[in-house]
Order: sequence, then structure tokens, then C-alpha cells
Amino acid sequence: MERGIGVQTVLFFLSIIVFAFGVLLIYQVLKPFVLDKIKVNKWVILVAAMVEFIVPSVIWPTMPNIFVKYIVPGIFVILFLWFLDLSGYMKRNRQRISNYNRNKDKKNIVIKPKAKPNRAKK
Repeated sequence: MERGIGVQTVLFFLSIIVFAFGVLLIYQVLKPFVLDKIKVNKWVILVAAMVEFIVPSVIWPTMPNIFVKYIVPGIFVILFLWFLDLSGYMKRNRQRISNYNRNKDKKNIVIKPKAKPNRAKK
């Protein structure tokens, strides 16, 4: 018996990596041109993602292999990434973790009260 990695296993992992890059590329192209222009509640997108994940296998149990492996999960991942983006989980946090540079980052703003000359005359 051979203990090496089989060709089937390598092709399986390679197809997963290509699928992940493809879905992320499609999401990055859709986001500025389509998804940012659609104003929708984030919970509607999450429900649509869950429905899209569950319903196709219930309605169409004899789905072709390409739908089961690529199209249904791809649409689910795009909808789920859109939900995460609408929720704010994908925003970059630009604040530093440590506090030692806090004074350098913030400008010292002094708020001075407006001079009121009429009060001085009384």
C-alpha cells in the first residue's frame, strides 16, 4: 500500500482553492458596481443566503453535480460575504491596539468659549 497523497486528493484541494479564489474575485467585482448600489436590510440578505443554502437541495434533489459543487455554494458565499459587509465585520479597524502612540495620533484641540462683549458692560 502506498502512503502518498493520491491524485484525486490533490485535485480536490486544488478545486477548493480555485473555487475560493473565484468566488472572492466575483465578490470583489460585484461589490463596487452592484452590491454597494443596492440598499437592502442586512437581515434580508442573511435570510436569502440561508434560503439559498437549504431550498435548492429540497426542491431539486437530483441536481447536476456542477450546481451542487459550485453554483449553490458560490451564491451562498457571496450573499454571506455581503451580509458580513453590511454588518460591518469586514471594515478595517485602523486603530492601534497599544496606547503608547495615542497622543501622537490625536491633535490636541482646545475649545475656547466665544467672547460675549455685552456681558462685560453690565
